[in-house]
Formats: sequence, structure tokens, C-alpha cells
Amino acid sequence: MLIVKDLTIRTADFDILHSVSFKITPGKVKVVVGESGAGKSTLGLFLAGILKPGLSWSGRVLYRGREVDPLGEGWRGRIAGLVLQDPYSSFDPRRRILYSLMEPLMVNFSLTKREAEEKALFWLQEAGFPEEKSHYYPHQLSGGLLQRAAIAAALVLEPELLVADEPTSALDPPLRAGIRELIKKISEGRGVLYITHFMEDALFFGEDYLVLYGGMVMEEGPRLLHPYSKLLLSSVIRPGKGLPEVKGFSPHPSSLPRGCPFRPRCEMANHRCYHLPPSRKIGENVVRCWNVP
Repeated sequence: MLIVKDLTIRTADFDILHSVSFKITPGKVKVVVGESGAGKSTLGLFLAGILKPGLSWSGRVLYRGREVDPLGEGWRGRIAGLVLQDPYSSFDPRRRILYSLMEPLMVNFSLTKREAEEKALFWLQEAGFPEEKSHYYPHQLSGGLLQRAAIAAALVLEPELLVADEPTSALDPPLRAGIRELIKKISEGRGVLYITHFMEDALFFGEDYLVLYGGMVMEEGPRLLHPYSKLLLSSVIRPGKGLPEVKGFSPHPSSLPRGCPFRPRCEMANHRCYHLPPSRKIGENVVRCWNVP
């Protein structure tokens, strides 16, 4: 459905994303993982039609075989819906939830007020949001309910792509599980880009990963093979097992080390890693590493 080729997003001084390439398939959740500063949110916002002031981009984005500009008119909301980390930032605090969903329907589809209300209530119901609270203001709702309303708002124009940027990070574990289940349900028939730093969330979907480090793709595919991916997996809490010590920090995109950006932290690093490894096919994965067999 969506193919991204050699996407580079830059400031005036350095690249935030370096030649990022991947594809999104309908019915699958593409899980983007990586530490803070890896470029995950910049990627997600761009695919949702948002580029922060001072940034520029190059590369190619193909939607259903046709080259497109995600920043162009008609993309955001209609083709790509966006769910943000903080659900309170998704709504005007002065408007009731139902009207926040009705307004884009009336503007984009020229629906009557009655038609828009029926459509908005349908999507709220799909998101597991109780109809009796649809006339509430955002401040009257819990974070979990408001995130469900935010998901409904992202889907109300029926986009084929949903970008979910850390949608569970502000929620406690039981609520996170509910939002994960909801996103898995609504992924049927549409593409989903799910950004997270919770490896528990990543493993829940566990079918299609995009691993970013220092603004580069370390790995894409259904398995986690890269040494950096293994490091991320070690952060998963398991009963009866402690967490290993993690050395070093993710580099700032303005000061990447020579060669492989993960080299200073990698236990498998050797002399070859002072040269940037090419991306190569290993089974169903594409991996950027000299040492993964």
C-alpha cells in the first residue's frame, strides 16, 4: 500500500533521518521501535502529513503505486489518520467529544448535522467509547477513554493509513493492553504505523518491525536479529529475571560515530564496523550489520 524510499529529513545542520526505506502492507501493523532520538516521531508525523518548521525532506513516497507528497492537500486526515501520545492534545478543550468528530465530517463530506452525528457515534462505538459520554468535554474523561476517542477521531474520515505515535505511553498497563487490542482490531484492511518504546507493545503485534537507531534503519522484517534489536529485547521485564546493565547512550543525530552508529555499544563490534554496513537480506529480514549471520 505504502512504500517509502530513501527518505531523508534534515535540519539546516544535520540529518534526523538517513535514507530510510520500508513498506507498509494493509492488514499488518508496522511497529517502529528505537530509543529516544532515533527519529521515530519525526517519521510518524511526516507520514501523517506534518513536518515541523525548519525541516526539509527528500526521497520518494509511493501510495498505491503513485508517487505522492504527504505534506500535500488531501493527505492528512483523508489518507492518513494520526493518534498522538497525549490524547488531551488531540481535542479542543472547549468542545464536546462528539462535536470534535462531527465537524471534520461536515467539512470534508458535506454531511448534515444528523448524518455527521450518526457517523461520529459509529466510530466512537468502534473504538469502545461509551455513547453516553460522547457529550463530555475532554477534561471530564480518563486518559484511557480519551485515547479511545482520539483513535475514533483519527478514523472518522476513514483513512487507509493510521499513524499511532506512542499511543499507550501515558497509560497504565491495563489500559495499554486495551488500546493495543483496539489497534490490532482496526488494522484489518488498513495499514498501521505503530511507534513505541515499549517492547511489550512491539512484541504484542510482533509481525513486522522497523528498528531505528541514530536516524537509520538497522532492521526491517518479522524477526529481531540485529544486535541493537537484541538490546531492546533485553529491556522486557520477565518474572524471576533481572534486567541487564545497558552500556552507553543513543547518539545524537548531529554526532553519529564513524561507521555503524551502534558500534560503540555493540558487543559484536570489530574492525569492519568502522565502515557503515550495507543493508542485506537475511531470510525475510533486511538487516544493516556486518556480523549477523
